[in-house]
This record gives sequence, structure tokens and C-alpha cells, in this order.
Amino acid sequence: MAVLAMEGLSVAFGDDPVVQDLDLEIERGETLALVGESGSGKSLSALAVMNLLPRRARRSGGRVLLGGQNISALDDASMRRVRGARIGMIFQEPMTSLTPVLTIERQMTEALIAHRGVSRRAARDRAGDMLAKAGIGDVGRRLRQYPHEFSGGMRQRVMIAMTLALEPELLIADEPTTALDVTVQAQILDLMRDLTRQSGTSLLLITHDMGVVGEMADRVAVMRRGRLVETGPVARVLGAPAAPYTRQLLAAVPRMDDPVRTDVPPPASPPALSFAAVGRSFGARGLLRRGPPHRVLEDITLSVAAGETVALVGESGSGKSTLGRIGASLDLDHAGTVRVEGTDITGLRGGALRRARSRVQIVFQDPFASLDPRFTAVQTLAEPLALHRGLSGKALRAEALRLLDRVQLPAAMIDRLPHEFSGGQRQRIAISRALAAEPRVIIADEPTSALDVSVQAAVLDLLRDIQRDTGVAYLFITHDLAVVRSVAHRVAVLKGGRIVESGPVETVMDTPQSDYTRALLAAAPKLGAVGRNDRGDLTPSQMETDDA
Repeated sequence: MAVLAMEGLSVAFGDDPVVQDLDLEIERGETLALVGESGSGKSLSALAVMNLLPRRARRSGGRVLLGGQNISALDDASMRRVRGARIGMIFQEPMTSLTPVLTIERQMTEALIAHRGVSRRAARDRAGDMLAKAGIGDVGRRLRQYPHEFSGGMRQRVMIAMTLALEPELLIADEPTTALDVTVQAQILDLMRDLTRQSGTSLLLITHDMGVVGEMADRVAVMRRGRLVETGPVARVLGAPAAPYTRQLLAAVPRMDDPVRTDVPPPASPPALSFAAVGRSFGARGLLRRGPPHRVLEDITLSVAAGETVALVGESGSGKSTLGRIGASLDLDHAGTVRVEGTDITGLRGGALRRARSRVQIVFQDPFASLDPRFTAVQTLAEPLALHRGLSGKALRAEALRLLDRVQLPAAMIDRLPHEFSGGQRQRIAISRALAAEPRVIIADEPTSALDVSVQAAVLDLLRDIQRDTGVAYLFITHDLAVVRSVAHRVAVLKGGRIVESGPVETVMDTPQSDYTRALLAAAPKLGAVGRNDRGDLTPSQMETDDA
């Protein structure tokens, strides 16, 4: 008997169907990957299993069986006894799932006491044991801490340990590694694989990362527009997909063996953006807190030529985003020198600083967070067009329409608000806003990590087209090494605030000289590595040290 069976499951928003006649089964101890573009119904299907649908959504047909029991017919009280105890769920962003004002111990023991009826001491012992299995050391101290005292990868480990402490029959993981760098992602995947194997828990893994699917799943199910288009063993679906849509998805996936860019721009002097001996420290803050400053960047020397893309890679905490903020003049308290087209912009203030910022624009990872939710697309573009180019009235609106056309958005969308766009469309608006100032440099900080593979491919194609047409330079910050191969001319690898290796993409990625670069490459999920279990030279203890 299957652990989970969805039989004709349908979900609707009002009268609009979003999931239609979904039939899926998961056997005991099996990992099923559910993939598809944003809006395909993956997460809504999982929420329907948990009976946690948004207020406007409803299950419009079908049923959900857990161990043969029809749980879709349970009332709220009975369903609360199922959640956690029999079905656990891990969300993409653990910080929104953990309560910031409660200690880790309180949050981990609460469910054990409620669902298993154990004593507080027994619950604490179980919580500590699960943290240790999750690769978190010094559990006594860690249990007393709060979520903000953990890194992103360690918070995700806490969520996995908390969920599996109850030994559920089914674990649902909804994009559990999307925002994590490759080494932390590797550890999280290994942890989920090991703990589910030990407990016999079945895993429903929702992801848009086909490399993760190849490494983790026994079977894969592909959804499109609320319907199941293909399902089967992972080796067959990834190796010889039957559905045209599956082939389209796989064709959009950047691969570690993709050919590198050959359109290398001629060397230019001066470079569009350059850093010379840049350093940055952050001191301990707080009324009663004293301590030595924490060095985030140390002696960074790097340049980006006009028309060139330099990728900046490394683990979380390596200093990538800090260097990007320094390049965009958003962080002014640093050592060393920053130059734009040969002009020293270090120490500028007032009007001179605003003019310097117009030449270096930034595109952030999450466009929904960086776009004002009250501003329409034209209002979003109006600010830089008025401030940096002095446009107004009809001329401003005409230029806004041209910019939307440049990022391949129809003119009819110009008066829409951010929530009326998809994730990929919002990122196109963010790119058009950066272009509005006619910059010489764009710093792209993880601009595609939250996008599904087909949208990511379209955005990367757009960025390459813009670079070819305008000669703009890109400093491209990412943790996706396959994207580096397809988008960058050169790559610099950061570890602990220092550049440990840099050079042409093909040289660094095919013949890395640094042990750290080799470890990063070994940790990256590869589409062809179906069922791969080893992580090269990267051990869990090494990854925990780096993550913490």
C-alpha cells in the first residue's frame, strides 16, 4: 500500500482550476520529485495534502489517502493530529517557518510533547539527538539559541531535524535548498537522504533544480498548468523524456559541461569597474556588546571590462554581496579604492555620489522585495528616468515603454503593480529599472536563483542580448556554478573574504588550482549524476564549519 496517494486531486481559486485530476503515489521509503515551472501547481498540491490551502483556494475534487486513510475528509482537529506526527513539511525559507522569539529548544520540543506525549526532559534529549544527527555540534548551547543566531543552512538543518524528530510517514520538502550555496545545499541534501533512509520516511521533493532531482529522486513527476504531463523513474525521465514539455524544461537547464562564452570582449583601458585593495570589517554592535571587528573582505583587487561579465562565486558569508554593495556605492565604509571607467569614486558624497551611482546599477535576487509594491511599472521606471536623465511628461512615458520593450514586456503592462506580474516578469522590470540610468556597469546579485529553469534561461538570454547591444559590464554574483559557465567570461572565487582563484571560466572550472574551488565544483548538483552520493573532498564537518 502506498504511503501517500492523490486520486483525482483538483484545486481551484474560486471557479478557476489550478490543479486538475492529479493522480500520484509515493511508496514507503521512496523519494518522488515534483517539478515544473512556477504556477504549475506543485506547491498547491502539497498544501492540499496538508489541508493548508490559502483562504481563496479550495479542494474542488478528488481525495488524499495517507496509508489508505482518506485524510481529505478529516475535520480540522483530526487533521492537526496528522500534521507533524504523520506528515512533516519543510518550506523554502526556514526563517519564516521558525518563530523568532522562541528558542530552538522550545520549538523542537513543543511538537514532541504535543504529538508523542513525552516529558519535557525526554523531548529535550530527543531534540539534542536530532540536532547532532543533523550535523550541528555543541547542542546544549545551540538549543538555548534563537533562529537569528543561526546561518541559513543551519536553520534549514534545524527544520529538518525538528520535522524528522517525530518520525513522520511522509516528509514534504518544498524548494528546501533554493536559496543556499552549493556546499550548504550539498549537506542539506545528504542530510535529508540519510535521515529519511534511516527512518524509512517517504519524501515528496518539490524543486525546480534538475540537478537536485537527478541526485535525490527515485521517481519524478512533471507538472504543467496544473496537470501531470509525465512521470516515471528518474533515469528514464531525465535521460529519455517522453513529453515535449519535459524536453523543453531539460533543454533550459544550464549544465556544468555547457560550452563557455566565446564572445570575449577586447581588453579595454580603463576597465568599467575596478577594485583595488578593498577591505571591509564589521564591528560588534549593541549597548553591552564589545569585541574585535569581523573582517568580511580582505585586499580584494578585481576589474570588469566594458562588455565583459565577471562572475563572483563562493559560499554564504564569503563577502560576495558586500563587494557588490561596495561597487554600487551602497556601502561607503570600506578600505581601498573603487573606480568606474578610471574615475575614483571612493569617498564621494552628495551630488557627486548620486552621479557615480547612476553609472553603476544593481539588480537584486528578489525583485518583489526590491520593487515598491505601491508603484506601477511606469512609476518604478519614472524615478531613475527623472533623477538621472531629467525626463518628464510624454518623453518619460515613451522612454519607459521603450525600456519595457527592451526587456520583452508588452506595453499593456506599464500600469500594472508588482503583484500583478510573475516572478520572471518582475525581474525583467528590475532589469529595465537598472537600464533606465544608462549605466556602464550592472551588478547582478543572484538575479536568477529564485526563478524556475525556463524563466531563468530567458532572463540570462536577455542579459546577454543587452550586453551585446549596449556594451555594459556585469559583475554577476551567484552560487549556481552551471550558470557561471553559460553567462560569464571570467570568474573569481571568494572564500572568507579573499579571492582564492580567478581567471577565464573554462580554465577555473575545468582545471581548478585551489582545493576550495575543487570542493565547490564537487558539491554542485549535476544533471547527469543520477543517484550520486559522494561529495568529493567536501566532508560534512568541513561544510558545517564553513556554514557556521
